[in-house]
Amino acid sequence: VVFPGFELLDVFGPMEILTALSVFYKLSLSIIAAEPGLVSAGIPPFAHMAGAPESDFGYVITPSIEATHSFDNAPPIDILYVPGGLGVVTLDQDNDTSIEDFINLRYPRAEYLVGVSFGVAPLARSGVLNGKRATTNKSGWKWITAHGENITWVPQARWVEDGNIWTTSGMASSLDATYALFEMLYGPRTINYMTNVIEYAPHLDPEWDPYSAVFNVPGSDGNATAADCVAPLPVVR
Repeated sequence: VVFPGFELLDVFGPMEILTALSVFYKLSLSIIAAEPGLVSAGIPPFAHMAGAPESDFGYVITPSIEATHSFDNAPPIDILYVPGGLGVVTLDQDNDTSIEDFINLRYPRAEYLVGVSFGVAPLARSGVLNGKRATTNKSGWKWITAHGENITWVPQARWVEDGNIWTTSGMASSLDATYALFEMLYGPRTINYMTNVIEYAPHLDPEWDPYSAVFNVPGSDGNATAADCVAPLPVVR
């Protein structure tokens, strides 16, 4: 699924792994949006808080991706993948529930549902995370975890599996979770070969999460350390 303001790494990182695997396995890919055609990663204007003026991100580089299908004509889906991006905030402020509606329509027939970073918010709003464990982007933790009900939010995790729903931390974690998912589905031999070809070394521990310390996520392990992160670290108030 894509939408205006999708996060580039959330989409193109896992797509690199999927494309590499398709050398060996018969796979298909559908890019699904509200309407077929080009969808910009440009961040739509949104307010950082209720009553605040909208921020204009028109100066940001805005690559696009072409949606092959709409929500109405999407083909059968085995793995439904919902990326993040600040466009999720705009959809929320516009009361646009098209992604949530699509999740509720297609999740019962899918093998797996994956929510990445800010893309976990639509999963929470849709209700599919009720009674589930989940994690999400640590820099957007407060906003994202305000959505949904009866969700056990895991504050320190690179990714979380609960049944056939996978949720991930911030953008680059999409690569690690995608690796873990396809390693589970196809075994280590081929995917390890391809990750070495693309010179990517995945984090294998789902509990590795220095960003819970970087962003001072409530409930995270007090022993978590940001030693693996580059400086300067963001100032979190």
